[in-house]
Amino acid sequence: MRPMEPIANGRELALRMADQYPHQDWVAMLAEGAGKSREFVEWQLQEDTQPSPEIISVAAEMLAPTELDDGEPEGGQLLTEDDLPFSGLPGNLGKLRQE
Repeated sequence: MRPMEPIANGRELALRMADQYPHQDWVAMLAEGAGKSREFVEWQLQEDTQPSPEIISVAAEMLAPTELDDGEPEGGQLLTEDDLPFSGLPGNLGKLRQE
């Protein structure tokens, strides 16, 4: 899912946050950023309606792509089609050059 897509309801937001922040207490981050109690945020994430504007705002910031200091997206340089290894070959062979 792309972070810029509109958030339809609390359950969809919960799925996106869990995908973006595995093994982290992202509910606490949402609650702290929105200035709401954890119970309120958990309740909002269980509803089939859109969460409160405060929660949406904090979630949008948390889901927005971030850039490293050198301008590369978080996670390093993106691979292009030419950088991917051939099927069945080890990924550490690197890019093959045409001469």
